[in-house]
Amino acid sequence: MAEQITISFESEVIKIIHTVLNRGNLRVQKTLILRDEEFDNFLKTEKERSFTVVCNFKSFYQDIILFPPVKGKYYKTLIESEIRKKAPDLKDFSFFYTLLGEKYLEGKARNEAFVFAVNNEELFGIINKFNKHGKTVSYLYPSALTLSYLVQSSENLNSEPVLCVAASGTDKMLFLMKKGNLLFLRAIHSQEGGLHDIDIQNINMSINYIRQTLRLTPSQIILSGTIDKYDAAKNLLAPAVCMKYPQYILAPNETIKEFIVPISAILYAEKQYMVNLLPQSYRNIYYQKRLLVYCTIAFLSFSAISLVYLKMNISKIFQFRDKIKLLRVEVMQKKSTYREDDTHYQKLQKVMPLVNFTNTANSSPDFQKVLIALECLNMKDVNVQSIQIGNEGQALHLQITGGITANNFANMQMTYQGLLEVIKKRKEIELISDKIDLKDKNFSIAARYRSN
Repeated sequence: MAEQITISFESEVIKIIHTVLNRGNLRVQKTLILRDEEFDNFLKTEKERSFTVVCNFKSFYQDIILFPPVKGKYYKTLIESEIRKKAPDLKDFSFFYTLLGEKYLEGKARNEAFVFAVNNEELFGIINKFNKHGKTVSYLYPSALTLSYLVQSSENLNSEPVLCVAASGTDKMLFLMKKGNLLFLRAIHSQEGGLHDIDIQNINMSINYIRQTLRLTPSQIILSGTIDKYDAAKNLLAPAVCMKYPQYILAPNETIKEFIVPISAILYAEKQYMVNLLPQSYRNIYYQKRLLVYCTIAFLSFSAISLVYLKMNISKIFQFRDKIKLLRVEVMQKKSTYREDDTHYQKLQKVMPLVNFTNTANSSPDFQKVLIALECLNMKDVNVQSIQIGNEGQALHLQITGGITANNFANMQMTYQGLLEVIKKRKEIELISDKIDLKDKNFSIAARYRSN
């Protein structure tokens, strides 16, 4: 039931919330709203070392992309490649994706995923605010993602597409949801809070874009955050309702509206979802620091235990010292015997190379049998470029390289798996490792041959 601190970067202010999560209820203990120049002083005086951070990013890339149906371990690589194709301005970025299912395009199956990407330069702009005060960021989320999780608990939500409008000051985040999944994201900035004609126009334009591009029509608009007034002559293209906040958030309604973004981040982080926009380089440093702390604690604990053990066994140490003296005398007595044995050993060493060569020659596998066994590599669409054979005594080490001829990832994967199955069926060949490069379709296989 420890207190948690969550920090939200919104518009021109930074919102900080202290909460306690107990028995499923989230109790708000303390709230702060700071300007950017006041944030340094907060970090200097705050004792907490690690924080969950959520942000309304000024610029980002979002889209629904399609990619070939391959094994799950290749998803991230293919999605990253698609992002670089569609958004070449993103050079160094972090992203997350949500699988939406399978879709058929021109008779071919494709995986469909929603992606969200942000430049690492903007992410490090936030992270460095904490680094200079010796603080760390454990989780970094986009506000739309955490808000979408909170909206799922709304009584107004159904299985139809809904457009959510979350306001924080003059910033408004628009995001489309269907069955709990994000499908579209857009950030807009107004001159003042509430909903005005310019906001209604932006929302209606987003609805028209969704209809034309995604072929979806929002069934309703869910309003959340600081939307306290509606001062517009224009009408929305879909019925609007105010979000009903969950009863397990124990705070005044005005506090929930004002701090809806950091509250949603606390609840999202509690579910321990895997999405985290921290750049991989920063995550590596963060994990290394934690590992170093744990190792230091373990070392100090072991040292303390060793010291206690040493004090308890000091008398035994003196007994061992006396035994060592006796053993030294015994060693000196046997020194002459050792010299004689060493002389015989040196004579034996002179003939050992010939003995080893004879043993190796008699035990080496037949290279001709190996080449016959490797005829199984003669497969359609498999181009073997090189086979290296090394002697390991009772076995031979094989290193096979080559390429796959295929029109798409699926055919490449099928042909490669077929090649591995053929090798595995050979009882005398043991598969050690294999690797295939998705870009140039080249493979490398390590195996071991043992004669029957």
